[in-house]
Amino acid sequence: NDRNLGIILNNQFLSKRLSVYAGYFYPTDAVEKYLGNKYHLTFRLVGLPVYKVEADNYKVFHVDAGFTYEYHDFEEVSYSLRPESHLAPKYLKINVDETKSVNEYNAGMVLVFNQLSLEGEYTFANLLTGPNSAYEHANYSASSYYGTIAWFITGEHKNYSKSKVAFDRLSPKKNFGANGGLGAWEIAFRYSYINVNDRDLQGGKMNDITVGLNWYLNPITKIALNYVRSDIDKLGIANIYQMRFQITF
Repeated sequence: NDRNLGIILNNQFLSKRLSVYAGYFYPTDAVEKYLGNKYHLTFRLVGLPVYKVEADNYKVFHVDAGFTYEYHDFEEVSYSLRPESHLAPKYLKINVDETKSVNEYNAGMVLVFNQLSLEGEYTFANLLTGPNSAYEHANYSASSYYGTIAWFITGEHKNYSKSKVAFDRLSPKKNFGANGGLGAWEIAFRYSYINVNDRDLQGGKMNDITVGLNWYLNPITKIALNYVRSDIDKLGIANIYQMRFQITF
């Protein structure tokens, strides 16, 4: 289950250049009900040191940091991970019989310079086992990161929303089919890596290379084509070809 029930509070300061988030959640593990004493506390801080959105000079620099504390009440915890494709199998799996808590630290950045955009993120997790766990050590570590570079061939740029603290809907300079317009075309390259091996905890390692082509026909319609080459340690190579057709409202 990728979602948990809870509540989140947030506020923005300095003309929305600084955003602060704090949340409390409890895991439901796909059964949609409260499960004992387990809970999650999460915090996020986002800064926007550069925000210049003139028509021919679009510059945005976003940095963020986050922390999550997961209390698991010395119960069993399982994680399973797939490549950069939601339909791919979950090749990496770990199961910890007795888990006290997980501390997760995260940092990221976004840079938009006219047609060019760069994104990156790093996450480090520390898992604490219980006194009766079958694992040999009291704590284990895992880490992951990714980097993406993208370029709009047709001259557009990604639209960053200060209120949403995220990318907003993109409007092509000329919608597809309108006065001979071709829509907006974007090429992208992404690399990601994850390692969940630590001593006797062997969840696996995986790195992905993704090449993508995005076609924005108009502000609500997008076609995405991706090739993903996933290298899974001790398992082999997965070559993934995928396409997505999207309409938003």
